[in-house]
Amino acid sequence: MRNSLIKLVAIFLLFIVLVSSCKKEIIDTEITIGLLIPESGAAASVGESAMSAINIALEDIQKYLSDIGSKKTINLIIEDSQTDTLVTLQKLQLFKEKGVQIVIGPFASTGVKAIKDYADQNDILIISPASVATSLSIPGDNIYRLAPSGINQGEAMTALLNDDNIEMLIPIIRDDLWGNELLATVSQQFTNSNSSVFTPVKYSTSTTDFISDIHQLKLNLIDALNQYPADKIGVYMASFSEGTDILKEAINEASLSQVKWYGSSGYAESNTLLLDLAVADFAYDHGLPCPTLGYDDDAADKWQPLVEKLEIEIGRKPEIYALVSYDALWLATLAYLSVTSDANTDNLITAFEYEANNYFGVTGRTALNEAGDRAFATYDFWGIKYNSVEYSWEIVAKYNNATGKLVRF
Repeated sequence: MRNSLIKLVAIFLLFIVLVSSCKKEIIDTEITIGLLIPESGAAASVGESAMSAINIALEDIQKYLSDIGSKKTINLIIEDSQTDTLVTLQKLQLFKEKGVQIVIGPFASTGVKAIKDYADQNDILIISPASVATSLSIPGDNIYRLAPSGINQGEAMTALLNDDNIEMLIPIIRDDLWGNELLATVSQQFTNSNSSVFTPVKYSTSTTDFISDIHQLKLNLIDALNQYPADKIGVYMASFSEGTDILKEAINEASLSQVKWYGSSGYAESNTLLLDLAVADFAYDHGLPCPTLGYDDDAADKWQPLVEKLEIEIGRKPEIYALVSYDALWLATLAYLSVTSDANTDNLITAFEYEANNYFGVTGRTALNEAGDRAFATYDFWGIKYNSVEYSWEIVAKYNNATGKLVRF
């Protein structure tokens, strides 16, 4: 009886050892990455295309791991940020509870600002595919951004405004960190002895009725028309997808049809515009070129097949940030793979910086500056074209920050 009991205890202990060993092997071979995707809210269009691109990246990475004989697998934990700062912080806290060390997202600068302190204090590496606010360009923190800061976008927009001989800019902007800082950098570079920026109309991020905002925009334009001819005035709209609702109201004010309109990166390639024919027609008639991180011609053999896949999957052209998200998952994976011993956050950050500075992906070079932002920027201006059947977003101009050259198409 005593011998039988000893055998049972031995078998039980062996079982515990085997289970623990299996769990350790799973942990050692599993790379866990968090995704804070705006699947709903004002940035949902970007979230849709980004999620599709990440799924394609996941397939490509798993194939790569299999080809090199690696036992590693990718475990993605996905949370919807809802384009909401409070929700974004709550979701990052959930990632922390689950032991996640690398998170792709948030996309919006307001979301990055909301989680920055928490990420720094809790050793979480943040890779944002789309945040551009200049105040978040801080060396030595845990925030890395695969989009260039808003200073670059302001430079590109100023080049286009000058080329169009615009002398007075009438802004209507999203009243958040992104909108205010973007307008500030555009104003700083555009304003000179011959040009100026009117006091902006600012709307809350929760606004759904833009009647009063458009009325004020009209009044601002009337004042501007007393000082400048219509062909020297441009309306500057810094918005997310709500830009379509703004344009819906603008159509009803005849005075707002007298001048050119300009957009920003948050509205470039927005699907909501294409779903409203009246808005698309207005944008087509009044320009609305929107600058966003551009396609790298040298990486065309990489991004063209991906763009084609995404167009089939989501039924439209993807935003550039979808491609940035594809590269982000690759870089997060490569960082993990290059850390052979202790995968703590400091080691992952060191590995991520090395990989980013030596990587050439679907968006071209991802080299970082000292603040952890993308160092090189080419901007594509997306505008509305009509092919006698339907409206679509097309590249109408390109600006290279390195050369200062603007090319129109």
